[in-house]
Amino acid sequence: MDDLFIDNLAVIHRAKDSAGHGLPRAQAACLSAQGLYIDTCLRQLVIIDAAAADPPPRLSDPELQWFRNGDAYSFLLQTATGLNSSIPGETNILGQFQHAWRSWRTRTSSGQARKLDAIMQLLFRDSRDIRQQYLQGIGGNSYGSLVRKLLAPDADARILFVGAGKLAHSMHPLFAAYEVAFWNHRATDSSGNHNQHTFASDAPHLAVGWATHIVLTTPADTETDTLWSQLINDAQTVVHMGRRRAEPGTWSDVAMTDRYYDLDDVFELRSRQSSVRSLQILRARKACEQIARNRIGDSPLAEPRKATA
Repeated sequence: MDDLFIDNLAVIHRAKDSAGHGLPRAQAACLSAQGLYIDTCLRQLVIIDAAAADPPPRLSDPELQWFRNGDAYSFLLQTATGLNSSIPGETNILGQFQHAWRSWRTRTSSGQARKLDAIMQLLFRDSRDIRQQYLQGIGGNSYGSLVRKLLAPDADARILFVGAGKLAHSMHPLFAAYEVAFWNHRATDSSGNHNQHTFASDAPHLAVGWATHIVLTTPADTETDTLWSQLINDAQTVVHMGRRRAEPGTWSDVAMTDRYYDLDDVFELRSRQSSVRSLQILRARKACEQIARNRIGDSPLAEPRKATA
């Protein structure tokens, strides 16, 4: 049978450091060639068939973790549901998994895609079940609510999102009480949303002149960073959701001001809010582990079994 079962699954994982650095480029390319590769701000991982999972000769990094069989599926499920994120229960990671899968599936061979298709569909279905049963209301707007607390906008605030991807739009509802606009380095179609104001991609100076608070949702060390570090002035409060504090480069001078926040500030604020939701997180994590145990030897197309809390 061509389907990849849980007992023939492997995951190679590499956590990034405090500056957001992972494997060197050459080793990351070697890792990505092994199977379905997912790269986020906190981790790099690849999902592969365990039968073909011999350690590649150029991947001798001591920080690499290997998960197999049920442990691999449990790790993937906990990661996809946001339980392994710095903000436990956040929902953006599942979208990253889905995007990476769709992109990889379109450019890889049909044989490779067929082997992983059933297990990825199972992972997405189990992730939705975990969120519905254990994580309702816990992480859907975590980033937005934390950023709003950091910015502490007054009633007349004008919030500018730099970037127009899923992260920006998932945070947007948390700022419904304020004027909100978007700027993106590429033109975006906002015709379907008459309440959304978008500045032209060639007019960032107009966007920065309009805004009182700026939230960058783009990755660090991009051409966009260089542009916005030159535009931002001391009158504006800035949160950069793609940058870690230890990352050197373009933002070093901006980061010295007390009106600048980065991803580490968001994580620290969440930590200060502590364990209000810790019981939900604990139950969800146990449910992921139980589902993975139940899945050993199961067909990926079988109906999910209920996990016990």
